[in-house]
Amino acid sequence: MRPLPHLLHDLEALSLGYRLSVARDYRSVIAHGFKLPPGYGRSTVDVLFEVPRRYPRRPPGVASRVYLPPDLRFHGRTLKDVHPGVTPGWGNWAWLCYEWIRWDPRTDDLIKFLEMVRADLTNPSTK
Repeated sequence: MRPLPHLLHDLEALSLGYRLSVARDYRSVIAHGFKLPPGYGRSTVDVLFEVPRRYPRRPPGVASRVYLPPDLRFHGRTLKDVHPGVTPGWGNWAWLCYEWIRWDPRTDDLIKFLEMVRADLTNPSTK
């Protein structure tokens, strides 16, 4: 798949803050060194997200998935919206469930998306 210029632009901007691993078909991206909010047993993790075919009209995380390490805990507790035991085909990941994201395809980008993920990981619901 040949990526759209908008996706290339957003990946380039995101690469200024993260080391990225991008699949050859541009369908998935790993942002290495994602800084976690306080309350986790570590300061950074890798975040994997799938890029929807209709990006930027569709945000990552809703029609596609976001993955975190399966052992991620907030104050020692399992996150309610993180489902372990799934894998996008490489590595062991847990799926972070999103049903809806406030997204404006004219102004939002992958940087804003990862900031939304960070905000959702700040004081999350736990089991």
